[in-house]
Amino acid sequence: MAQRGPRLRTAMSFLLLAACLAVATAKSYQKFLMEHFDYPMSNVPDPQRYCDLLMKRRNMATSHHCKHLNTFVHADTSQIISVCGEGGEPLTGDLRESVDSFPLTLCKLKRGSWAPDCRYGVATGVEKIVIACENGFPVHLETEIPN
Repeated sequence: MAQRGPRLRTAMSFLLLAACLAVATAKSYQKFLMEHFDYPMSNVPDPQRYCDLLMKRRNMATSHHCKHLNTFVHADTSQIISVCGEGGEPLTGDLRESVDSFPLTLCKLKRGSWAPDCRYGVATGVEKIVIACENGFPVHLETEIPN
């Protein structure tokens, strides 16, 4: 009976660690979705204002800060998640390059634009993406690769 105690503590420690990792991954994945996922693409009255509106809605353009560069991916979450598996090729570390190209919108802060009046230039395209994955989920968009 004495041997079961340490084994049980080890098993419980492992389960607790696994639960903590799952929670951390879930938070990182949710942040990834908030910053980079827009499918179906949001309908805005003026396409040239797409980035201005989305960056504000997603709290990346606030009264105190303008994020300089951000990319939105216009694909279903299952397609993006697949890059962490068979839909991606491993690179260095936790980075993976997508096999397929994705429709994207790149938002770049316009020169001379400052908070709280963040203004963005809009560029669209279809490109491969490089993402970081944790436990099979995307947690960071590293870059885009032009076709």
